[in-house]
Amino acid sequence: MRTIKTDFLIFGGGIAGLWLLNRLRAAGFSVLLLEQDRLGGHETLNANGIIHGGLKFGLAAMLRDIEDLDDMPALWRACIAGTGDLDLSGVRVLAEHQYIWSEANLAARATTFFASRLITGQVRPVDGADRPAALHNPGFEGRVYRLSDLVIDIPSLVSSLISKHKSCIYKVSPQNCHLETDDRHNTTAVFITAAGLEPIRIHPTNVVLAGGQGNAALLEDIGLREPAMERRTVHMVMLKRPNLPMLHAHCLGASRNPRLTITAHPTRDGEMIWYLGGELADEGAGRDERMQIEKAQRELKELLPWVDIRGARFKTLKIDRILPAGDRGLLRPDNAYVQAIGNNILTWPCKLTLAPNLGRQVLAHLEKEGIKPEHEQPAEALPLLFPEIGQPIWDILFT
Repeated sequence: MRTIKTDFLIFGGGIAGLWLLNRLRAAGFSVLLLEQDRLGGHETLNANGIIHGGLKFGLAAMLRDIEDLDDMPALWRACIAGTGDLDLSGVRVLAEHQYIWSEANLAARATTFFASRLITGQVRPVDGADRPAALHNPGFEGRVYRLSDLVIDIPSLVSSLISKHKSCIYKVSPQNCHLETDDRHNTTAVFITAAGLEPIRIHPTNVVLAGGQGNAALLEDIGLREPAMERRTVHMVMLKRPNLPMLHAHCLGASRNPRLTITAHPTRDGEMIWYLGGELADEGAGRDERMQIEKAQRELKELLPWVDIRGARFKTLKIDRILPAGDRGLLRPDNAYVQAIGNNILTWPCKLTLAPNLGRQVLAHLEKEGIKPEHEQPAEALPLLFPEIGQPIWDILFT
């Protein structure tokens, strides 16, 4: 049996696992990452790429302290510039800014809400030709504000995060992987067996559970049923039509979530899709595909009647967003979730934009506990496959 020692073993190749792989290796730790399917994961690959500071939550943001979220766009911009926690200079930025537009009957309330943010430069009103093309129409009567938030291309993010670390990322089926633990829930060894291969025993000093939905099974493997995991299902809508205008914007509603969120994403065939979320997606979890598409069509006709969507092709996607159960405040989390259990670190980023917060929390925990690098990065590659890099769902459905 081949035996490997490593400072960290990470389970999961979504945003949480890949971000921590980069941060831990940059800090001098030896790391191996195991992924059971495709790199990027279901939730990360199908995210809309919005890096926001909380203002997209609309008028209800006034009721909460969102300073931690306020920091996120600047932290991501520093990474993309190559000067932040990670070097993400290879990440493609789809939009340097997002927009919020209000319906006419909410214009006055929107002005009051954003007045306190104007002085910080986080938001500014835009009029006339400065508006996005989709909102530059004589029939538009609301207000438009430009946010300092950005939108990134997820496939380029995944590619950037794995580019320097392919030698320590492996594909492992859960059926071929067994965790050995002690009575204090420390993971003492991980055994990997596969037909025709010499068994592998990994002795990790620390383990990171970053498997998203898979964390429930990993917790059970180390003898725990808590903390419980909660799935919050959203039902996203995609539409594809030639010459759709570029738009990354939220329609301001009276509730916590935007009434409608629109982001535009390039497809492999050189065209573009609109990805629709917000209340449409949150409240659409119980609708079937036909009903959800009809609802999306009604929303677009009411909010953007001058945008021609005749002949557009529509698809939908249900995504389970993973949160720790029991804390209703985490439905709109301001921080990633990190909990140490023995030598295991349980993580849920809760949303893409909080990945830098996740990395900083984990590094702060290691510093507090005095955990330092002990082992060299394994020099010889393991006899395991490298996982495929996943594709966004629109590149699969619109083929």
